[in-house]
Amino acid sequence: MKFIFSISILIISGALFFMVVNPLYGNVSQLRTEVAVYNTALTHSTELQKTRDQLVNTYKNIKPEDMARLEHFLPNTVNNIKFILEVERIANLHGMSIKDIKFDNPTTTGTDTNTQSNSNVITANDPSASLPYGTFPIEFSTDGNYSTFTLFLKDLEHNLRLIDVKSIQFSVPTLSSTKTNLDPNIYNYTLKLETYWLK
Repeated sequence: MKFIFSISILIISGALFFMVVNPLYGNVSQLRTEVAVYNTALTHSTELQKTRDQLVNTYKNIKPEDMARLEHFLPNTVNNIKFILEVERIANLHGMSIKDIKFDNPTTTGTDTNTQSNSNVITANDPSASLPYGTFPIEFSTDGNYSTFTLFLKDLEHNLRLIDVKSIQFSVPTLSSTKTNLDPNIYNYTLKLETYWLK
């Protein structure tokens, strides 16, 4: 009788283990894994909040004159007319004038609402559409001697607004029967520039 009772207890214990305890233990293990994942995410979230707070404090401590310089360096609007006038002002400082200005009108939509044939349309498939900044290309020509032109380029380089010179082409003046008073030291330069703006 005792033997049968012992066997019954063993069978019931085994059944309880496999039917109740083992599934519960699996659930507990899964919950522990989820808790570990959440704790890691919470740690990262806390670190991100600290980093955000540090950046906000750093931003708040920027002097107003430095903030104005930063906004001029990388403005939040394309402001193409202001940029062209700025380039023209630098050229005028060296007695040079810019002419034959060509530029694209950048848009951030997938449809071309501009009737100009040289408009720069950013479509959804364009990888530049996902960038946090836009580009504004401009092309123009100017005349001057080589030393004056290099000074002009140096001033463009040290200008506060971010500018990339993409290409420079120059041509030497040719004397003809109609133009006999040309200065052979004055060259014609064609420049392609690119500046940036925050979207």
